[in-house]
Amino acid sequence: MLSVIVILPILLWAGYTDFKSRIISNKVSIVLLIIGITEIIFFPPYIPISIKERLLVSLLFLLVFVLLYIFRPNISGGGDLKLFSSVGFCIGINLFPVLFFACIIGIIYALIKWRKGESFLKIQLPMASCVAAGSIIFIILSYVLK
Repeated sequence: MLSVIVILPILLWAGYTDFKSRIISNKVSIVLLIIGITEIIFFPPYIPISIKERLLVSLLFLLVFVLLYIFRPNISGGGDLKLFSSVGFCIGINLFPVLFFACIIGIIYALIKWRKGESFLKIQLPMASCVAAGSIIFIILSYVLK
């Protein structure tokens, strides 16, 4: 839980900038990696996420998004690739429920834009905003309502 709460303000900032300008700064990924490394070095007994889990999830998302970026470069940008990989390094396997909620938020966003008249296949989805919203939902459902 500590990891998700610590990275939440950074995700909210990345979500805001992605929503406004469709750009995710490299600083976001660097700060998230520094947070993950800091947790590994200074808080190992308090953080139940192992280094193997962090690296596995991070590399899995990096591989998936690199392949996606190679074969379909117009689907996702490099900022999304770096964001998912660095968030995976910070929160490990908890990225999967966060991603689930982010996908639901993304679908709702796309449906709203479609209802307003945009072509469904040309809607640009701000993934950092969806990940920030998915993280908030994950925290509420996992820890606040528990």
